[in-house]
Amino acid sequence: MARTLRSQLTRYACYGVLIALAVIVVATLATVLLAGEALTAANLLDAHRDNVGLLVLDLLLPLVFALWGQYVGVLLSDRAIAFARDDTRRLQADRALLEARARRADDLDALTGLANRAYFVERLESAVAAANLSRSRVAVMIIDLDGFSEVNDQFGSSNGDRVLKSVARRLDAALSEQALVARFGGDSFAVLLDPLRSAEVLDTVARRIEHELEPPCALDSLSLNLAGSIGGAIYPENGRDSHSLLAAAEGAMHRAKTQGGGFALVTARESLHDAEMHSLSSELRAAIEEDQLVLHLQPIVDIAADRVQGVEALVRWQHPRRGLIMPGDFIPRAERSGLISELSNWVLKRALSSAADLHAAGWPLGISVNLSARTLLDPHFPDALAELLAAVDLPSRYLTVEITEDTLMADQQRTLDVVTRVANMGVHISIDDFGTGYSQLAYLKRLPASEIKIDRSFVEDMLVSRTDLSIVQATIGLAHALELRAVAEGIETESQAERLRQLGCDYMQGYYIGRPMPEDKFRDWLGAWDLYHASAGGPAGPETRSNHSA
Repeated sequence: MARTLRSQLTRYACYGVLIALAVIVVATLATVLLAGEALTAANLLDAHRDNVGLLVLDLLLPLVFALWGQYVGVLLSDRAIAFARDDTRRLQADRALLEARARRADDLDALTGLANRAYFVERLESAVAAANLSRSRVAVMIIDLDGFSEVNDQFGSSNGDRVLKSVARRLDAALSEQALVARFGGDSFAVLLDPLRSAEVLDTVARRIEHELEPPCALDSLSLNLAGSIGGAIYPENGRDSHSLLAAAEGAMHRAKTQGGGFALVTARESLHDAEMHSLSSELRAAIEEDQLVLHLQPIVDIAADRVQGVEALVRWQHPRRGLIMPGDFIPRAERSGLISELSNWVLKRALSSAADLHAAGWPLGISVNLSARTLLDPHFPDALAELLAAVDLPSRYLTVEITEDTLMADQQRTLDVVTRVANMGVHISIDDFGTGYSQLAYLKRLPASEIKIDRSFVEDMLVSRTDLSIVQATIGLAHALELRAVAEGIETESQAERLRQLGCDYMQGYYIGRPMPEDKFRDWLGAWDLYHASAGGPAGPETRSNHSA
């Protein structure tokens, strides 16, 4: 009652007062009529003054009905609030459920239903942090299917997806109760063991994985045999954080793959520095996005004219902690981690921009860029290259794409198709590291190449080895017979340069000419080259039309 009286006046209390007044009026009229008197104001007042019952009604009825109306209003209000609160709670519960489902969906790989890479890394980081506090151990395993690319190539990506789903079900059934299983990307899977009781557990898990993959995978009327290469790493022995731990496991997996598959564990003999170097794979994506890479230019000189004809673009990684990292330390990791296309795109974009800047400054030099096999197997690469050329407004004849022999032999028909499309754009094709691969001359003559680059391994010993000298001489002769330019790399002495001049080599590059250098230092070098040759009465710099781009 006290709560009711303290509540704010409701419209139901007003309704109660009105009802009480109506009752009083009706009672008064009835009293006068029953007494046989006329309905006058005087008689109505007399009825109230002389009738005790009406006086009681006058005093109590409005109060009683007002309290009744107030109580009804408060009761209805409480019920409405309760209903609203219940609806709100139900909506909040539904929303929480939807959000939980959305978060769960974000944590899952859409194809396999396993945890995805982002969720796995998040769990691994938490596990490593907890293990650091409790001084316990954590292990990760990376599983990469052997020969999966052939499944995609021969049977199509839809059948490849069916194989991945089958593998995911097998791994989840075998390990889900003891470990977190995730699809790490492509045909790679990852396993988190937290906590790790002993290193022997990794061997047990690896054998279980191999056992699960052993039964053939039914694919319509076909039966495919599955196998995987597995790498394992343990915290804290093989990595101080999640990135280095994953990179170490990935490195062990690649070592297992080179040994024919199976399981490999990062051993105590492998230094922590090696494990940390493996973490470059996981850091490279951020390096590309955050522009930690730098481009160096190395001059290429026309031997007969003693004139700078072009440059080769060479990428370096200016790591915030490790300093300048050479391409040999991170390009293989870019290829293994699937980042080589992004890296190639970055190098091409920067190289073309540098070439355009040099042209604007009065040095119309061509520029050479190395490309990987994966880039050349991408049927969309020529279109992407055309867009990059158009963006800097650089004629395609000033670009030379360098391709190694091994790259050309990876998938001859697909490579030939892409290379031909690139050459038809006016871009020059250079066969790099010639003589070190296993290419077939019948295949090479079909390539729309412009030049052959003689590998430095033959050039550096040609003055002391008759065999290497013969190889260099034969390569130059072969290039000229095919109407290609011969480019020698790795020139470090004047004697080597002079011998190449005698052999009729067209271009050369190496430390004797100039080391790879940043663009600003290369401009200084060009200025010094022009000044030296002008004072010596020789050629004064690049020709108006670069032979490297002719």
